[in-house]
Amino acid sequence: MMGDVDRRPGRPPDPGREAAILDAALEVLAEVGYDRLTVSAVHQRAHASAKTVYRRWSGKEELMTAALARAVARTAVDPGDLVDTGSLRGDLIANLRRSGATAPALTRGLLAAAAVHGELGALALELLRSQEARLTKVILARAVERGEVTAVDPMLVADVTRGMTLQHLLLDPDDDPADPDDDPEDDFVETLVDRVLLPVIHARSEA
Repeated sequence: MMGDVDRRPGRPPDPGREAAILDAALEVLAEVGYDRLTVSAVHQRAHASAKTVYRRWSGKEELMTAALARAVARTAVDPGDLVDTGSLRGDLIANLRRSGATAPALTRGLLAAAAVHGELGALALELLRSQEARLTKVILARAVERGEVTAVDPMLVADVTRGMTLQHLLLDPDDDPADPDDDPEDDFVETLVDRVLLPVIHARSEA
């Protein structure tokens, strides 16, 4: 096998080069999904040789496991550049719209990867969970600081958000990931925030 042949001892991998390959893997995953992702597409996106990739990872599953592990670790320590509108409702709408504009294809890819047994599937699930958890943790903390709400469990809000978002993503017939001009997110996000998230947040805040 190519991986067995090429993964020979040699100079240590360049961390910057390795990071670029792992980032490229996530980009390709977001574009084509897990089933259609190939190591060839990743190394071409990263402007690296196949030999460079196979020297470090044995194949697609090991490469994507590393890419997802890096993404999970980065999400855990970096709150990200979330929009601050000055209000809880505004923050929820702005940031859910923002993530919805870029995340659907990646989410589909992660859902496919989550079906794989072992570490890869577990990491895909963890990354799916961490996306909403990071967003709600920051947004709710800001709302508490502004005095809009008292402390609310961000994981509860994240779970509700994820469940509704995944249902919308998987069942909405108008959501065409191949059409960049197709943006059904705006109406959905406002409905989600006004009819589900805010009532849940305020009910838990008053409890």
